[in-house]
Amino acid sequence: MAIDSYTNAIRIQEQILGRDHLTIAETMYLLGKVHQKNGDIDKVLSLFKDVMRIRKKYLGKNDLSVAAVLNDVGIIQAERNQNEIALRCFTEVFRLQKSLLEGNHEDVGITLVRLGELRHASTEYDVAIEHFTEAMFVFKERRGVNHLSVADTYHKLGISYFCNKNMDLAIEAYEKCLSLRQLQLGLHVLPVAEVLHDLGRSQFEKGDFEKAIEYLAESVQVKKDHLSEDDASLAETMIILGKAYMKDSALNEALEVFERALEIKRKSQGDDTLSVADILFEIGTINETKNQFDVSLECYTDCLRIRRLRLGHNELVADTLHSVGAVHQSMKNYDAALRSYGSALALYKAVRGENNLSVATTLNNLGLTYDSMHDIHEAMRCYKEAHRLRVLNLGREHLKVANSLDNIAGLYQRENNNEKALRCLRESLRIRTIRLGNDHVEVGTTLFGMGIVFCDMGDLEKAMECYTASLKIRREKLGKSSVEVAQTLHNMGSVFALQSDYEKALKHWRGSLKKYREAGLSDEHHMVACTLGNINMAENLLQSSSEDKVLPESD
Repeated sequence: MAIDSYTNAIRIQEQILGRDHLTIAETMYLLGKVHQKNGDIDKVLSLFKDVMRIRKKYLGKNDLSVAAVLNDVGIIQAERNQNEIALRCFTEVFRLQKSLLEGNHEDVGITLVRLGELRHASTEYDVAIEHFTEAMFVFKERRGVNHLSVADTYHKLGISYFCNKNMDLAIEAYEKCLSLRQLQLGLHVLPVAEVLHDLGRSQFEKGDFEKAIEYLAESVQVKKDHLSEDDASLAETMIILGKAYMKDSALNEALEVFERALEIKRKSQGDDTLSVADILFEIGTINETKNQFDVSLECYTDCLRIRRLRLGHNELVADTLHSVGAVHQSMKNYDAALRSYGSALALYKAVRGENNLSVATTLNNLGLTYDSMHDIHEAMRCYKEAHRLRVLNLGREHLKVANSLDNIAGLYQRENNNEKALRCLRESLRIRTIRLGNDHVEVGTTLFGMGIVFCDMGDLEKAMECYTASLKIRREKLGKSSVEVAQTLHNMGSVFALQSDYEKALKHWRGSLKKYREAGLSDEHHMVACTLGNINMAENLLQSSSEDKVLPESD
């Protein structure tokens, strides 16, 4: 009805006033607004174009009524994702407003916000931040420092800082937004939940998982008070909360949150969406960490099915195949592990390239699987290629390179090629000493491994030097009653036994036994049983006229 009325009015006005009269432009503008409400955007743009032409003809290019139409066109183009056209419109609107309006008019602030949103959408975050900051200044001056428009602009500013990877400034902006929204709206409203979510996400990215959990849990609670129990927004916050719990090692809490988020996603979106697959992957990871391998495998397998369905040959499919392989490896299903790792390897090479680090990681895990299957040849091939790729991507002094060298050394040792094993371990020790310092636990572990090799080579003096250095580090870093200290004392006892010094051997083995028991290992444990056997052997050898003599324990 309104469209017919305005159309007839335009026809009559044209007959009386002529085609391009300013009054006709005003009626065209009103008709355009009706079409806009009805969603007929092409007609709107056509009418606004005529309005603009007539207004420029009668009022000139530099008039606020021209800016008003440009502003409407910019809003429409932005909604259609025609960002370049919208940006040109708002840039001209801004120019006109700055030149025609006195001082920092609030309309200038509104246009600056729109320019910021467009720059943000184009990933020009630095420029967006400049626009939002300038808009903030306008709103504070015109509307007051506690106005909701100030809060909303702080929120937009925080989002741009977040996307620009500046978490500290993002958190600062979000906190100011939170304070103002709570002041103006109250504590338990959805706009507050929104910024709590963003604060939690920023703290998560920063690595402060306790604060992330605090904000996200509060956001979930507020959303529960206002949204339906199956709202997708609630699930999104729960997903980040679950990840924060995982990082904070709160696995049970993480599992509970993820399972609820999965229930919401399945109910609201269906069983086969990528978001469902992502949650299944997280649940699989938690169960894998808890050694619940059957449940983990079920989750990873379902995730793999969905990702293959939705993504085809994609790196996320490769990641899932890799995780399936890891679970099979933990379950000692080595043939299945090889198949999954092999599929992941082929896909990583196809998607990320032959020399990618993901290829190196998968080769390393293939090596570990072949190693467990006692296929030394294939294990060595995989370990060496993983080592080459890690050196290529990370440099010679990275800890993952040291890890590869340890794996290679272990195979050389099993082949009785102790010289090559020792060269690998010495290089591994050099890397760890540079990266971690002389007294790090991993340095102690490498020294322990070198002690074993020296012992196999018959160089008992060097073996004892390595074990002694390892023992010092392990006592300082792990405590005197750790399994690692017990192992080191056991091996030191074995060196003394090889030197036929059974009193010192017995002293160290008794010390080892004490540490094993203090660490909670039962006498049936294979390491404890071995130590008990050695103690029995030494006692029998030392049996003499001083049979009742009690030898001290090594500490």
